[in-house]
Amino acid sequence: MEVADLPKGVASSNAGVIAKRLGTISGGRILDVGTGNGAFIDTLMKTLRDYDSLVGVDYCPSAASREEMESARRRFQGKPVDFLEMNAEDLKFGDESFDTVCISHSLHHLADVDKVLGEMRRVLRTGGSFLLQEMYCDGNQTEAQRTDTLQHEWQARIDSLLGVTHNKTFSRERIMNTVSSLELRELEVYDSTHSVDCLFCERRYECEDPKNQATYHDSIKEIDDTVRRIEDYPDAEIRNRLKEEGERIKETIAEFGLASASYLFIIGKA
Repeated sequence: MEVADLPKGVASSNAGVIAKRLGTISGGRILDVGTGNGAFIDTLMKTLRDYDSLVGVDYCPSAASREEMESARRRFQGKPVDFLEMNAEDLKFGDESFDTVCISHSLHHLADVDKVLGEMRRVLRTGGSFLLQEMYCDGNQTEAQRTDTLQHEWQARIDSLLGVTHNKTFSRERIMNTVSSLELRELEVYDSTHSVDCLFCERRYECEDPKNQATYHDSIKEIDDTVRRIEDYPDAEIRNRLKEEGERIKETIAEFGLASASYLFIIGKA
């Protein structure tokens, strides 16, 4: 995809630079941790120079997450992709089993970040590539981006209340310190206002305007859906406080719009 085909915001971000760098990497056998619906696998298949096979793993603690994985299996049927239910704190693979390991937008969903990344490091062959993409909450971000973080952290509190692991958005320094502990070589760090996924998103032109109606209505629906999840929560005081916070976030979205928080994309060698 040429930069000319992109909206201004995506084109001026580092998303294209990162995609170009990925285009120099031969993925070999790839492991995607916290794969969800396989979105990052799809991105890698579109950007890497080449690859042999891909394995997506996720913990799948709920019926909804298991259905998400089933949907991913159907989506990639006939392609060299396998999806496995697995706790990433205890990967059922031998040492140096993969040429590339990656995790995208999932760091904040891990109960033990260091343990998962340590397992990813263990199964990565010497000389292999480690890829990480994660949003962060600080730095020079617009009001629309701060609103995204505000909504994310509100949803994280509700998830945590219901027993779902969901941490607050990490700071840039926290992500960097976590990755630094892995002692990777040839570390490359890219900051971007847009993720690589945005290059291929059908709605990339809609998102150019943080106040576009489609984004607004999707955000309001997401907030309403999240509120419904706590309708039966027994503590009325907590339930009502979270509902009120949700209404205030709606007002903030109406005022500033919504844009994804900035991302770090990190590439390292084992």
